[in-house]
Formats: sequence, C-alpha cells, structure tokens
Amino acid sequence: MSIAAPIIRSPDEADRPAILSVLTAAFGRDDEARLVEKLWAAKAMVLEFAAEQGNAITGYCAFSNVTADPAIGGLLLGLAPVAVAPGSQNSGIGKVLVEHGIHGCRSNDAALIVVLGAPKYYERFGFEPASSFNMRWAVQDAGDAFQLIDCAGVASSVAHKIDYHPAFSEV
Repeated sequence: MSIAAPIIRSPDEADRPAILSVLTAAFGRDDEARLVEKLWAAKAMVLEFAAEQGNAITGYCAFSNVTADPAIGGLLLGLAPVAVAPGSQNSGIGKVLVEHGIHGCRSNDAALIVVLGAPKYYERFGFEPASSFNMRWAVQDAGDAFQLIDCAGVASSVAHKIDYHPAFSEV
C-alpha cells in the first residue's frame, strides 16, 4: 500500500493544535511549538504551509519577517521552523514543504530568504552561505549554517547583520 502524496496548503486556526503536536514530536521538545505560538500571538507569520495526508497534519513550515542592519529594502523572510511528524519523516514531505514555501516567498516578492540549518540539506533548494553575500546572523557566527536566497539582488559590498523576529530569542 502506497502513501498518498501530501496536500500542501495554508493552515487555518483549527489546524494549530495539530501543528503544535507535529512540532513537539518532530523536535522531541516543545521549544519550536512555543516559538510558533509566540509568532502567532505577535501576528509575525508572513507565510505558513501545512502538509496534510489522510486528514492529518504531517508537516509544517513557516516564514516570518527578519530584519537587516543596515536596512535592506523589500520583504525579508526567515524560514523556521520546518517539521515533519516522526512517522512521516524521510518521505519527501519536508522537501515539498520547503519548495512550496520558497515558491510562495518568491510569489510574494520576497527580496531575501534566510535559514539557519544544515548546509547540505538546504543547498538543494538554492540556499547559499550568507557570508558569500557579506551577510551574517546577528546573534552569532553560524558559519555556513546561516544561508540565504537572494531573490532580488540585494547583496552589496556593505556588511549586513540579519536578525530573526524577537520571539526567536525568547524561547
């Protein structure tokens, strides 16, 4: 018996308990679920996507605003978190969610998309080390784990520090 491909859609408020369950199960802790709750409360989510299979939420990804210092014009988004329920991991759901999310960012005229994660995983989606664009994460030097997609040619010779929404430092 084959598993049906997930339906990727924008979640609604009724999906929130299932999303929080997926986040907690996927990461084995509740930090990411608490982060998402704070982002919802702050109305900081710009884009969210849920993977649904058989009427159950099996994956989730979100994009919230990030800031640059000095400022960069346009919509700047951070991908976080990305989660897939443990029973559905390694089935391509995460890949489909990230691809769908990047398409959504581009469709909304994002100038820049950043992610803090495994370089080998995210490079397949077009992410490159932010340091190659003279940009770094404001919190610490994350090396090649801090990556970006420059959708609008915003990279410049001026060094920029990129920071996530304040909710990220509260968890």
